[in-house]
Amino acid sequence: MGDSSRLEKAKALYEEYKRKKDKSLLDEAVKLLQGDDSVASLNQLGLIYTELERYQEAEEVFRKALRKTKNEEDLAIIKFNLAICLFKKKDLTSAYEILKELSVTKNVMKVHSQRLLAKVCLAMGDIKHVDEARAILENFDEPTEDLIVSYIYLARNGRREYLKKAIELAQLLGNKRLLAEALLSSEAEEDLKKALVLFRELKDVKGEARALYKLSFYNKELLYEALQKLEEYGEGTDSDKVRLLNELYKRTNLVDFLKKAISYAEKANETLFLARAYVELSKHENEVENLRKAVKYYEEFISKYF
Repeated sequence: MGDSSRLEKAKALYEEYKRKKDKSLLDEAVKLLQGDDSVASLNQLGLIYTELERYQEAEEVFRKALRKTKNEEDLAIIKFNLAICLFKKKDLTSAYEILKELSVTKNVMKVHSQRLLAKVCLAMGDIKHVDEARAILENFDEPTEDLIVSYIYLARNGRREYLKKAIELAQLLGNKRLLAEALLSSEAEEDLKKALVLFRELKDVKGEARALYKLSFYNKELLYEALQKLEEYGEGTDSDKVRLLNELYKRTNLVDFLKKAISYAEKANETLFLARAYVELSKHENEVENLRKAVKYYEEFISKYF
């Protein structure tokens, strides 16, 4: 079987995999392509390795392909595929640099690169990059869910002018989950109540607990209900429960809530919280013993992060 026919067979297996999600098809395709150093075969092998989550091998073959070609169209396609690999590998900085270049130069992958660049910016998760994602996505004719995500993030980080846009766009696209998240970003009681209804419709217990927590500033009894939801359904992390229990303690001054928060914090190994919590507990009981525990957890926190 010649190289070109092996490549075509590998491509067919790759397309069949995308329909069936049977990874044995990819393993078969890898065997066909190994030893073939043509640019097309290396690119295809990189795509397959990426699907197999063999990201280091994928990166290596993509970079090898880039060294072997001068064709501008091939270069753009392979760079884009490399950026996908790096994105999935969580090497966001490298993916960003490649996509930034592809997004500003004339090439066959420019629009695709801009869309993926927006996703990378969102994944980077800081205000500068999320705002960059927003600017990219606003330039497209059709609004996307990623644009809503950027609006929500910015609204939650002081850019309140984007809250209304997030709500309106989520309603326009009919995305209940993102609408619930947008409404949850509001401080208005009516918006929070709407978010609660949506989370309940979606059977999202953690989202329901978050909505109840914010509504508890209007009705303090809802805070305990939020905690009960998480415990009843086994939802949320131990850290989520620590936050709720600590808030309950601060509002009620009931030591039992503080002790329960400490028990969850010990499971989550939240050393800084534990240090502060034991100082607080020492004001109520066993002063010397609890202060000793506070010092122990402070030392653990310092050794871990400094």
